[in-house]
Amino acid sequence: MATKILYMSRGPALDMLNGLANNEGFTCFTPDGGTRCEKTWPDPTYPVTDGRTLFWRDEVLIDTTYSNLAPSGYTSSIVAYMFD
Repeated sequence: MATKILYMSRGPALDMLNGLANNEGFTCFTPDGGTRCEKTWPDPTYPVTDGRTLFWRDEVLIDTTYSNLAPSGYTSSIVAYMFD
């Protein structure tokens, strides 16, 4: 699992998230005052599930990729720590 926390202004962030939803099959929704997009897929080499979750709010992007591990509440706990 790897998580990056980056600065990203509104226009580029929403363009990127919309592109993931429109072109790469991500599911997006708007929890916790931000935009969250997520997707899982079978790993091409190993019999595990890979995935990616992105959350954008107030010019902060939280981008997590993972393989064979998707801890429930992980992104939400980062969001709560940073914004609440």
